Amino acid sequence: MWKDSNDKIDELFLKLQELKEFPTICPICNKKGAHIYMHVYNNKTRRGGSWSWCIECHSFSHSTMYVPEYWRNCSEIELEKISAVPIYLEEIKDKLDKHANTIIMNLL
Repeated sequence: MWKDSNDKIDELFLKLQELKEFPTICPICNKKGAHIYMHVYNNKTRRGGSWSWCIECHSFSHSTMYVPEYWRNCSEIELEKISAVPIYLEEIKDKLDKHANTIIMNLL
């Protein structure tokens, strides 16, 4: 069962530019099972959503946010399948990790 763990798992976003690749170490359970995704819903304002989750301890967070300019949406997302709980995102985590890793590489 998934557990909403906002503050602790959201540390992944604060450290995004320091991380080397996803999946990464979860700040809650210290296992390599943590993932992130952001999605821009309004290109003019950059308002969107963010998800951070760990498959190892089933901690997650979902928030509304202003998505950073450097982030691009993953074209392989089926928007109608996204929900606050990262069940669908976990199913496609390999695609999302590859997407996030490409963005991180471009930041370095």
